[in-house]
Amino acid sequence: MSISTTPPPAPPKKRGLGCLGCGCLVLVLLVILFLGLIAGACYFGYEKIVSLTSTTPSAVPSFDGGDELYASARQKLADFDHDVENHQAATIQLSADEINTLLARSSNVIKNNIHAFVTLANNEARIQASLPTDALSHGILNDHYVNLDTSFEVHFDLQTKSANLTFHALQFGNKVFMGQNASNSSLSQSATIWYASIFNQSFNNGIRQNPDGAALLDQAKSIEIQNGELVIETQ
Repeated sequence: MSISTTPPPAPPKKRGLGCLGCGCLVLVLLVILFLGLIAGACYFGYEKIVSLTSTTPSAVPSFDGGDELYASARQKLADFDHDVENHQAATIQLSADEINTLLARSSNVIKNNIHAFVTLANNEARIQASLPTDALSHGILNDHYVNLDTSFEVHFDLQTKSANLTFHALQFGNKVFMGQNASNSSLSQSATIWYASIFNQSFNNGIRQNPDGAALLDQAKSIEIQNGELVIETQ
């Protein structure tokens, strides 16, 4: 007599921060940054969005620190991933060289034709980037590029569990809205505060749409640029 057995059910899919160990943390935050900025621009209307894009990508610096630096950065992310997933207090510190090397070797960045370069100095970050709108607009605006140059500080609000950016400079293509070279088209102080509020809301909503991102915010103690490094602490 044969005995039939039912195969055991497949184990549930892991829902931790496994993506982070592959360097996805940096990529996800970068893409959400773009999405948040574009979401803010949406409030100005479609014509405004078109005016902030270009038909050609801008020239963006790049940096690849080599195999040793790449392996070290990935190990940092893997260790951070493990601790956060197990609800253990953790700290990760990433230099601009490490972030740029992760971006330079990310298959998703390469596949989507994203060009980005990060500079970290003191408590400020600067991102120079060019991103095809095909990857962002869901068919609304194709064959254009978001060419961005922005600098900002990052502050984490423990009460609301949100990461908020304070912009020091913001430039799309040749249009400067904030910073020393801002033209007559620059945002007024009240418009700047309003735009920052819209952006930060979109930024945090974008992070929380991903279970890994929501878990990171919920466990975070601080997220900031400190002494020229991205520093994230969880509790």
